[in-house]
Amino acid sequence: MFDKLIDWLISIWGQLIPYVIVNQMDNGIRLRFGKFKNILLPGTHFKIPFFDEVIQKTIVWTTHSMPSQSLTTKDSKDVVVKGIIKYRITDIKTFTLEVWDSVDAISDMTQGIIFDIVKDRTWDELQTIDLKPLITRKARLEAKRWGIEIETVTLSDLAKIRSIRLLNDNGSIG
Repeated sequence: MFDKLIDWLISIWGQLIPYVIVNQMDNGIRLRFGKFKNILLPGTHFKIPFFDEVIQKTIVWTTHSMPSQSLTTKDSKDVVVKGIIKYRITDIKTFTLEVWDSVDAISDMTQGIIFDIVKDRTWDELQTIDLKPLITRKARLEAKRWGIEIETVTLSDLAKIRSIRLLNDNGSIG
């Protein structure tokens, strides 16, 4: 009971303070009555209590490890692919106001690009060509619309897997 009261007091206190400090590795946006007002760069900024809301995001380079995905090549080989994306925020307004879950959006978009590339190539082609520039170029074009700059997309895993079918067509095991 007291913890909820303390949380409420902390949130009210945060609304009462007439300034906000944006850290060096962050940028922020000011919303007044829920509408975009301006971009806040690192430093101290004054705000109108209860009217202004400041949302801060870290804009320095960061990485995201994508989950493994099982795919099938053009020559019907089952493969597993896992990648790492290195990115940063370049347009804080677009990134904050137009992308709901940015990490999932980047990951899903990049996994879709990897899927398209793998399904159109044979296993031997995947082994001989450098996929990194191709995936990175396509991911950069997509992510730019969301205020994100992608430096590289690296495949940390690309291997054949054995597919085992646990259910028959009629739904029974075996």
